[in-house]
Amino acid sequence: MIKKITFLLTLCFACTQFATAQTIIEEGFEGATFPPTGWTSFIGTNGLGTQYNWVQSTAPNTGTYGAGNRYENVTGGIAEDWLVTSQIDLTSATDAELRFYSGQTYGTDYGSNYEIKVSTNSQTTHADFNTVASYNENNVGPDGGLELKTVDLSAYDGMMIYIAFVHLNDDGDNWLIDDIEVRSPLALDAKADEVSLNRYSLISTDNQLSVKVFNNGLATITSLDISWNDGTNTYTENFTVNIAAGQSQTVNHPTPVNYGTVDEKNIAVTITSVNGGADGDSTNNDLEAKFNTLSQSGTKIVLIEEATGTWCGWCPRGAVGMDYMAANYHDTTALVAVHNADPMEVTEYDNGIGQYIGGYPSGVVDRNIGDVDPSSSSLQAVYNSQINKIVPVDLSISATQAGNDLTISTEATFYSNFNSADTNYRFGVIITEDGVTGTGDGTNNNNQDYDQVNYYSGGGNGPMGGYEGYGNPVPATDMVYDHVGRALLGGFNGEAGSIPAVITDGETVSYEFNYTIPASSDAANMYIVAVLIDQDNGSVVGALQRSVTESLSIEEESALVSDVKIYPNPVQDNLNISFEAVNGNYNVSVTDMLGRTMLSQTYKDLFGIQNLQLPVSKLSNGHYIVNITSGNTSFSKQFIVNK
Repeated sequence: MIKKITFLLTLCFACTQFATAQTIIEEGFEGATFPPTGWTSFIGTNGLGTQYNWVQSTAPNTGTYGAGNRYENVTGGIAEDWLVTSQIDLTSATDAELRFYSGQTYGTDYGSNYEIKVSTNSQTTHADFNTVASYNENNVGPDGGLELKTVDLSAYDGMMIYIAFVHLNDDGDNWLIDDIEVRSPLALDAKADEVSLNRYSLISTDNQLSVKVFNNGLATITSLDISWNDGTNTYTENFTVNIAAGQSQTVNHPTPVNYGTVDEKNIAVTITSVNGGADGDSTNNDLEAKFNTLSQSGTKIVLIEEATGTWCGWCPRGAVGMDYMAANYHDTTALVAVHNADPMEVTEYDNGIGQYIGGYPSGVVDRNIGDVDPSSSSLQAVYNSQINKIVPVDLSISATQAGNDLTISTEATFYSNFNSADTNYRFGVIITEDGVTGTGDGTNNNNQDYDQVNYYSGGGNGPMGGYEGYGNPVPATDMVYDHVGRALLGGFNGEAGSIPAVITDGETVSYEFNYTIPASSDAANMYIVAVLIDQDNGSVVGALQRSVTESLSIEEESALVSDVKIYPNPVQDNLNISFEAVNGNYNVSVTDMLGRTMLSQTYKDLFGIQNLQLPVSKLSNGHYIVNITSGNTSFSKQFIVNK
């Protein structure tokens, strides 16, 4: 498989010396220069390698950046790319060790070959460095997460040293490193590494709170006291554990998070005791998690963004997968093809999606699941895992058009209370287009060619939606591209200030975006994708896709079906549907999340306020969609059966 990783060349900060006895230096590559101030990079004695291949990477373990060394295809030897720290003072260290997170981004068929070297004499003389650790492995990141590596430096206690990270690069992988730390470990040090809790929940529902604890010290951890606090109440529990040095264990707190009213909480989690006493370092014992109960769940729409390019010979698999999802899940997906290094590239979009992928083709789902194989079966599987998620909002889209200028109104109805919604959420809009064609010169030069490189040509790599019957490349005259991302309105992370600060349950807020349809585009083939983006982690918590023509007809639709209310939600026996109808015939149906019709009823000559009741007691627990149609107009709303 062809894979490509995009590294962002920005600047980062220097190693920080700490006053604590434990941490001597640490570097996360988040600062203003690269290499960090006092560090250096150079190549091996054989002259093979490129010192500029060490760059600030957008595939970190934590934070925004890590460090990465790019793959090189060399002949006549092995390229050596060195990244060397500034001088490190171990004169007061005891049992010093190096810890860092490591991964690679090509795949398990490529080995990650690198060495850790130490010098007590020079930062730049190769012969002064001794190898203290060698690795030849195929752990893959960042989609699977970078792995923690620990190197014993106790032989250098009492000395001044330099540490070199040396990538032995001979047609292999892209090596990623992050969160470098040199320290004298404490005997006892429990670190609260991660808290797991549903972000949103229906009222009166138990939610499991779990804490991942990392043993940051030398002694085995056998006992923990962990508490969680919601600002009013504290719940503490003792856990018997067995966590060896450098290992982790996840514990489940027995007190569920459950509230009987619509509420917003900040849940504080604390390790209060380790092995029956105080922890050696209490500064890493605390975590927080946001939590909201909802009056009802919004309609879940799964956003799938596919990283692709005409230069990518495996990318026809993504095109086939996206078409499959469009054909089978049109009403519950929003689909965008994000192009790289070809005539359809939108640079800001390409850069933004690059932080979620390790290569091409790749799918990104709701911007919280990355590096998804965009084959039909893989997209189906990840769709199934996401479609029943509880979401705090319903989105709607309407538009008006004057010439080629669109005014797009996005609306969000929230089902909880939010006291800082302006910092938590932003509206964004993505414009996509189907039926995109262009000319190519047959040589597939990046940024000018619509020919599609096709490794499925001839069928040697299996069937692929008809691509096996085309040549390699597929001529531009035979290629039509769908779901093409054309514009980001509000930017990749959404429009700042588009959501008010305080929102109460049931409140609807709106924001307008403007877009000019290019003369070369056909409005009939264009779509508006509205997204609500969580600024804490960049995930998309709400999405909706509507064609431009459908969005322009919203005013007409709302005249035929207005003031629709669905209650109760969740429902056990009977679903009440209230709306104001204009004289006409109406069909009310219920479909499951696979699009199968479960109930259907036709009502003739309705006019005025309607109060209809659908018996749903025979439906299994789960998420469903109620659809109200009249002529060419429709209204849809998700509800939950919970008996």
